This record gives sequence, structure tokens and C-alpha cells, in this order.
Amino acid sequence: MITLSQLKALAKQNKIRYTYLNIDEIIALLIDNNIITTSDIFDPKFVVNNENPAVKREVNINKYKHLEGIRNNPKMVEVFDQQTGETSIYTSKYKAWRALKISPVYFIDKTIWKNRYKIKVT
Repeated sequence: MITLSQLKALAKQNKIRYTYLNIDEIIALLIDNNIITTSDIFDPKFVVNNENPAVKREVNINKYKHLEGIRNNPKMVEVFDQQTGETSIYTSKYKAWRALKISPVYFIDKTIWKNRYKIKVT
């Protein structure tokens, strides 16, 4: 039996639009354009031409190197409120920026945010 992915590949290869069509409608469209026959539906002997496969993105592993320790080794964040004199300690950067409702960009060690909070990452 011919699969949906094979049908879509054939339609794409022959530049036939198949958006919002179910498998039966795609089969009918391919048969009308003399791309497949009724015998190909149950015993597919054709080979889909993969000369121009979709471009796959290459992932640069070094780009995400800084994310390796986030779940296994979260960094403690100590936030000192200069107005009230209170110190809050959070177990991860994520919890700290969620509590303070600020962007994680500001969580660089020894920064002052809005002239009020001193952030120390340990």
C-alpha cells in the first residue's frame, strides 16, 4: 500500500499542490495527471526522486554550549534589594527572573537592575 508520505513526495516532485487534501484526493489527483496508476496504489514500484530534498538546517552544537548546565547544575542567584535591605536567594536563574519579572539578560554577575536590585550569580 502506498503511504501518505510517498504520495506527498510524488506530488511535490511533480509540482502539484496538495494542501488540505486527504489521501484519497491526493491519489485521485496523481492518477488524473498520469503520475501513478491504480496498480501503483497497492504495489508501489516507483522510486521517489530525491535529487532536491528539503534543505536541512545544520545545528551548530557550540552555539548551545552555555545551555548544558542549566538543568543539571543550576546557578544560585542572590538578589539584594537596596531599598528594603532584603536579600532573596533563588535556586536557579529561571526562578529568579520569574519572581522579579525581568529578562534573564540582566542576570550577569554583580549587575544592578533599575538602580534597586543587586544581582549576584553563584
